[in-house]
Amino acid sequence: MKPATQWTIGILVAVLCLLMVLAAGCLVPEYGVGRDIMVFKVDADGTEQWQMVIDTGGDDTGAYMIQMADGGYLIGGEVRPWRGDQSYGVFKLDGNGPVAWNTTGRGPPVSSVAETAGGTVVAVGESGVLLFDPAGNILDSDVEVDGILQSVVGTADGGVAIAGTTGEDLLVLKWDRNLTEEWQKTYGTGNRDSARVIIQTSDSGYLVGGTTYLPNRNGSDVWLLRLNAAGDMLWEAALGSPSQYNHVIFMSEAPGGECTVIYNNVTLEEIVFDREGNVIGEKTLNVSAPIIKTADGGYVSGTVTYHPASRFLILPDQVGVPHIMKLNADGLPEWDTELNATFELIGNAVSVVQTADGGYALLVNRHNYPKEPR
Repeated sequence: MKPATQWTIGILVAVLCLLMVLAAGCLVPEYGVGRDIMVFKVDADGTEQWQMVIDTGGDDTGAYMIQMADGGYLIGGEVRPWRGDQSYGVFKLDGNGPVAWNTTGRGPPVSSVAETAGGTVVAVGESGVLLFDPAGNILDSDVEVDGILQSVVGTADGGVAIAGTTGEDLLVLKWDRNLTEEWQKTYGTGNRDSARVIIQTSDSGYLVGGTTYLPNRNGSDVWLLRLNAAGDMLWEAALGSPSQYNHVIFMSEAPGGECTVIYNNVTLEEIVFDREGNVIGEKTLNVSAPIIKTADGGYVSGTVTYHPASRFLILPDQVGVPHIMKLNADGLPEWDTELNATFELIGNAVSVVQTADGGYALLVNRHNYPKEPR
């Protein structure tokens, strides 16, 4: 083969290799892709007030967020250090965004967090319950529960209620203000039953949303349980058509005692029950999760949209932009705020809350290329 021919082939191979590298991730660092936690705060009209990035240098993800009594924000999730062990992460932001404290430790991720009337932070997950004082110091790292815990809520008596799964049954626990167990009960259909969300109702009872696999159904159904203060079942309901993706996204109670449940069943569906469990309203919502029902009867949803871009003029790219959208009570858009951030890689909205000042806070996980090994 002539030298000139060999040189031409070599150049073509080099160009092909370069294009393959670009297509695979535009020169991805050898230590891969990590994630950061982002929180955005907007006022009642959707005007962005601040944003905060939580980046421990590892792969950080948030799973759940609440606003605390002092106006700050509490986030539970996961931290994966570079070449380290899986760790849980609990983060406290003050009311203006900066991180007040963070606590991490070896173990599975946190699924849900709550604050008691006394200021104790309660975090739950696969490994049981973690307790922290208001400054983020761990109080008890060995509160084991025989089950996988998914949701915790502070109760009017200063305690907490926790929901999850034990074996193939749905599990609910109630602790008093001293965080001593009052009762623990399981609920089962004889199939794979699990809880995803629990809220306390105005009669000191509870509404629990989860899933169940009923006989001769190709997939799971959403399962709702209305309990009294002692954990006895008042009524139950199965929702939606069976699917592998059915789950409860949001639940709330109106002042009159009616309970709203928003769940995923290919589309987002809202259903409203009266105190006795009768259906008094149903609606399909043309938005994405996460979503909440707002104090004025409307809705707020968070999402990340993608726009085409081109960083290298050769291969098309996508740029993600987070949004918060407000809908009125009829499900029609009132405003849609494009937040002041762009994601070079994937981002996903995780949790949204209405804040004490009438605004909204959105929790987002974004993928990025770390500047240093995690």
